[in-house]
Amino acid sequence: MQEADRCCGSAGIYNIIESEMSMKMLDYKMARTKETQAATIVTANPGCLLQMKLGIEREGLAKTMRGVHIVDLLLEAVKKEQTVKS
Repeated sequence: MQEADRCCGSAGIYNIIESEMSMKMLDYKMARTKETQAATIVTANPGCLLQMKLGIEREGLAKTMRGVHIVDLLLEAVKKEQTVKS
């Protein structure tokens, strides 16, 4: 993703106290996200996860894209591996 390190606009309570700017930042981040055509957006930060899930919903991408915490993604992989070995 281009500018992957750029903030999504959540940053603690920033999205609450500066909601208009936060949404502009999210819009920019979602534009970069859509360019990737990724099916899964992974983050380790719970605030970013909530913000990116909001972006996915706002962009109407919920049927083709999901946001997931890295720990949940790893758990999915472990469960899948266990199912394959069963």
